[in-house]
Amino acid sequence: MNSSKCYVPWNKLDCNEISFCLGTDRNNKPTIKMVIGANCKDVAMVTPAFVTNWPRVTGDGNFGTMWGPTDVTKAKFSLDLTDAAINGTHNPNFDAFATLLEAMDDKLLDFVHQNQLRILGRKHLSREEVKMLQIRSVRPKYDKQSGALVGHSLQLTTAKYQWDGMGGKHARAITVCDKEGKVIKDGQVCPGDVVAATAYANQVYTGVGGDKFGIHWGFEDVSVVCQRNKLDAKLEVPCFALQNYDYAQDYSAQDYHNVDSPTSIEAMA
Repeated sequence: MNSSKCYVPWNKLDCNEISFCLGTDRNNKPTIKMVIGANCKDVAMVTPAFVTNWPRVTGDGNFGTMWGPTDVTKAKFSLDLTDAAINGTHNPNFDAFATLLEAMDDKLLDFVHQNQLRILGRKHLSREEVKMLQIRSVRPKYDKQSGALVGHSLQLTTAKYQWDGMGGKHARAITVCDKEGKVIKDGQVCPGDVVAATAYANQVYTGVGGDKFGIHWGFEDVSVVCQRNKLDAKLEVPCFALQNYDYAQDYSAQDYHNVDSPTSIEAMA
């Protein structure tokens, strides 16, 4: 997919140059444009490498899934970038990247707070009250059973079908690359892979769920920096070594094949 966006490394992006401006759509509803720099360019960047847990970047995206649409023309490609550890070590880039996104969210929050009557149809809301209506870019993840915080993630989504300019739609694909940016034919992105992406601020949405607002992040390309099966495998769990048992023995696969412990179907018949 050809793109006119200029992607810069995430740590070269200056949040102070980001600005927002109000406009109206064809139905005279307020819209918010998010741009960067004096030339009002799209906010587009290359993310750091993160572990992805629920990628759907090929085929029909989320079409036909439990949470996806039943109409393929409404299908979306999705990619989550998480703060999961890599090779057992915390990924420090996520903290710095999250700080950058938080700064963007705060700038949007200030803009909406100052223009709340036109955008939200509200008056006299404090900044904290407006913040309660904002869906932040970096979202917490909680354990479904215990409710404990287990991590954070950034969700990226891109529509599979886009307008062709003539009243119809045509399908597009996400480009999957290797760690050096070379395109992989029929490349796959699997849960647990470490990936980077070309991410962009697709739009600032308003009115979701009544009066929610936030930044919708899209993506065009994915770089598979390291596949999950090539990450370091766990070699030991030290906490087990602290336990003592009188009957403990060294593990041996041969012990499962001796005559006293038959395992074949014939012997068990």
